[in-house]
Amino acid sequence: MKKNILITGTSCGLGRFLAEKLNLNYNIFGISRTKTDLNIFEEINFDLTNFEQFDKILGKIGEKKFEMIVFNSGIGYFGRFEDGGEQTYKNIINLNLLSPILFLQKILPFLEQKAKIVFIGSIIGKKFMKNASVYQASKFGLRGFAGALKNELKDKKIFIINPKILETDFHKNSSVFIPTDKEKITSLESVFEVVENILKNKETRFEIDL
Repeated sequence: MKKNILITGTSCGLGRFLAEKLNLNYNIFGISRTKTDLNIFEEINFDLTNFEQFDKILGKIGEKKFEMIVFNSGIGYFGRFEDGGEQTYKNIINLNLLSPILFLQKILPFLEQKAKIVFIGSIIGKKFMKNASVYQASKFGLRGFAGALKNELKDKKIFIINPKILETDFHKNSSVFIPTDKEKITSLESVFEVVENILKNKETRFEIDL
């Protein structure tokens, strides 16, 4: 029987890529605000910043148990700090940091005893760089949360994957220069390989920098 995997942010980019690839061997449940045109996995349309309505997701899951959950949803603003809007910054913190914290608390009873909890962080969460201050703060926070959980949830396996710039459209609306040289790009395939190794119990590192 196929195991169940829950992935957030499956409408595009890395989340969609992981859902497509993992769908071959697992039952995939994807959460995103926008449906895809794939029709190959179970899609739950939901805004993960709507914290008070998380029970609606649980209602759609039923009594299923999950082998893995991948927290992939995220947004960013790349530009001068003083040019960013208040709501933009609230949206970044709510989706990138508060959403994984609050949703994980709700979904914990639906995870297998030795379930894998995977956070998609960023290498920017380990460095101090300009023009991404609030996005960077959200990733620093996510990294801290994951590290604390590793020491607290002993019956679960916690991982955080830190890509560089992913080969997606995530930065397309950036107001600052984003490098495109190969050594600063992380392929979607390389992230998938790490996730696959985690599922096969071949990855023992808590933090994987790509």
